[in-house]
Amino acid sequence: MRTTSLSLICLFFALCSGQAPYTPVPRSGELWYGRHNEFVANTAANPGIPVIFYGDSITDWWKLQGLPVFDRYYTELGVANYGVANNQTQHLLWRIQNGEVDGLNPRLVVLKIGTNNLATASVPDIAQGILTIIQTLRTRLPYTKILLISILPRNGVVNFDNISAINSLIAQYHNGKYVFYLDIFNEFTGPVWGSVNSNLFTDGLHLSAAGYQRWAELMNPLFNQLIKPKQTCKAY
Repeated sequence: MRTTSLSLICLFFALCSGQAPYTPVPRSGELWYGRHNEFVANTAANPGIPVIFYGDSITDWWKLQGLPVFDRYYTELGVANYGVANNQTQHLLWRIQNGEVDGLNPRLVVLKIGTNNLATASVPDIAQGILTIIQTLRTRLPYTKILLISILPRNGVVNFDNISAINSLIAQYHNGKYVFYLDIFNEFTGPVWGSVNSNLFTDGLHLSAAGYQRWAELMNPLFNQLIKPKQTCKAY
């Protein structure tokens, strides 16, 4: 009995400390739950959402530094930005499992997640967390394509090494049918390994307006291809 209790306690602290990137768990705080509830309500009110952006602060801040670029390319398409700052893979997984995509059938989900797990989880576990998100989306949205964006660089040689290793693993999730991987890591790096392009970042982690413009330029050719409705052949 004591062994079981100890195991549960260890599991609890592992989850709370971010050590299980593939196990769904919510973040604490009214602000985080408030954002989640806003997305659930938006989903319920707009069942025809065609595209969802999912991720952490770098996705979330399309509404800040990236807003002019977002408005230029994505607003008229009806894209829903469901990015939340500080999210790790396990938090996003919980959100998906708790109402944010219920009743939807979008053409595309753009997914970029994982950088916030770097401090508390291993490379294989982070890659597994991303895979679990993909598998969950595929189960809940079986007709939706997923555009998986590589984790972007962030300052620090260790960060570069780990992110590159994760990207090498998640690149294998591409199947060209429902999951499409886009590697844009090298486009954001600086002149030496471990440094980012200062013109594209505000603080070595978050993107500047120019960074969002570059992301859009790199993503849009594939993005536009994936959101096209399927062509049907007429019978003669």
